Amino acid sequence: MRIKKMVLPNHYPWRKSKFISINLQSVRKCFQFSVYLLFNFSVICAQQTGDIFRRPLDIPVSLSGTFGELRTNSFHTGIDYRTQGAIGQRVFACEDGYVVRILVSPVGYGNALYVEHPNGYTTLYGHLDKFNDAITQYVKQQQYEQERFAVNLLPEANRLPVKRGDVIGFSGNTGNSSGPHLHFEVRDTETQDPINPMIFDFGVRDDIPPELRRLAVYPIGEGSTVNGSTQRLILDLERAGNSYRIAGGRRIAVVGKVAFGINTNDLTTGSNIRCGPYRIRLWIDNSMVFSQTMDRLSFDETRYLNSLIDYEYFISNNVRFNRMFIQPNNHLSVYDRHMNRGIISSPVFPDAATHRALVVVSDFHGNESRLEFNFDYNPGESSANSAQGLIIPGISLPMYKKELVHTQQGIRIVIPPDALYDEINFTCTVSPTPNGLYSNAYRVHTPSTPLHYAMTVEIAADNLPARLRDKALIVNIGANGRRTNAGGAYSNGVVRTESRVFGQFAIGVDTVPPRITPVNIREGANMSGVPNIRFTITDDFSGVSSYNGWINGQWALFEYDAKNNHLYYTFDPDRLTRNSQHTLELKVADAKGNTSEYRATFTW
Repeated sequence: MRIKKMVLPNHYPWRKSKFISINLQSVRKCFQFSVYLLFNFSVICAQQTGDIFRRPLDIPVSLSGTFGELRTNSFHTGIDYRTQGAIGQRVFACEDGYVVRILVSPVGYGNALYVEHPNGYTTLYGHLDKFNDAITQYVKQQQYEQERFAVNLLPEANRLPVKRGDVIGFSGNTGNSSGPHLHFEVRDTETQDPINPMIFDFGVRDDIPPELRRLAVYPIGEGSTVNGSTQRLILDLERAGNSYRIAGGRRIAVVGKVAFGINTNDLTTGSNIRCGPYRIRLWIDNSMVFSQTMDRLSFDETRYLNSLIDYEYFISNNVRFNRMFIQPNNHLSVYDRHMNRGIISSPVFPDAATHRALVVVSDFHGNESRLEFNFDYNPGESSANSAQGLIIPGISLPMYKKELVHTQQGIRIVIPPDALYDEINFTCTVSPTPNGLYSNAYRVHTPSTPLHYAMTVEIAADNLPARLRDKALIVNIGANGRRTNAGGAYSNGVVRTESRVFGQFAIGVDTVPPRITPVNIREGANMSGVPNIRFTITDDFSGVSSYNGWINGQWALFEYDAKNNHLYYTFDPDRLTRNSQHTLELKVADAKGNTSEYRATFTW
């Protein structure tokens, strides 16, 4: 009997019979199903004991991030191992396999390895400081051949094989990492969907229940109120024994449709860092009306996070509420059960009454926190249309399913279908040209409304001098007046960009080149006693786009740490003659083609 592939179900405890396929070459068909079940049981036992994979680190397990945690514009698709505040912890291959992808980038996962295993899974190891010697040699060869620091390499099968327990790299802080740690993922090799690593154990222990902090109550649609208001109600929570209650015993009175949200986080044993919960469920009386579980995600759906959370409240207050209801154009797969999309309305609860609500938030290890409260419910008068975009089938498509094109003097906006999660009352207002810019300022809707797909913004460039056309871009003017680059370029009389946020836009230009600041080198320097040449490179607006260095006229590998603005070359005796004088040339460009150069001679 040989396992061809194992695929975990989307929910734990298992709710779908999508486990594994088995090749039974010598077993008669009448026995296939019984053997399937028997082997399936052994796979589950192996998963529960952590036999499928070993841990990627040998230090005590402490987490700073969990699977499905709410991040900016996306879910966290793995777990983050703390590395005792240090760089350089040995990282081990979790199972036999071979390296199928190597990523070197100044952003994102930084230095990352993808290892494919025969059991149907791929593991990812991100933010590494460096790779092992064999991988490092391969990567450096490719970087010099491509004359690029940032590379995305796909080695041929078996070029870089690994065995379970091999050291494949060393933990670090590269890419978009806020401190030393190892980002670790398990993916379904066939689909590349991330799977919750907790299913495989990996040494994580947890006896701490999640923390419940606040409850949000939302009136949904026209005519609905909460405690007499059409605005959301935010209620603080307090611990009461092993459960939670609404602080101060405040009452909730609802008219019309209503829904709820919860502000929650979780701690794991051995870590004081707040992470995300595993499962959230809501019952009204004895009926489960909402359930979500973080077992598996797809990268195609991860931006739906902006619909799962109360995005408007997050933008204004930097606090995330997990909605316990589903917006009409939210297609996340983590919702494993719901009634009426989690919205409490008259079809389900037709009579005025006091109802009991129960919120249960769980971590993967079964630790639970419970919130119980009552609310007085009056169904009110039903409305044919609501903020949930109720549309009569066969009559018309809702707004969020259509392309929205808005044109007025000086600006054209195109919002593609399915870019919105719900109906909106779209607005666009005009202000006079701000100082230093080259068009009116157009406030396109509100930044507190999320976009799933990018909209197109075109602003007429009537006041843009021809000499500045190649330097033109769109500026996003924040609430505090701060101007940020929204990208774009001039073409056929307009400056056009794609934006995944609403905001206030105008035409600007970038004519200022990046700054190159030498850290440890100067003209005529003797560099024999130092390991590398270091620079700080910055750009105030459109951002650093390219960086290249040459030593003695030959391209040299300068590594870029974008979050710290560091650029450095590590002396390589295989490519540089010792005890000699060398010439250095460095060129840095921004996204608008403005360039800066630095030249020096040095001895090494």
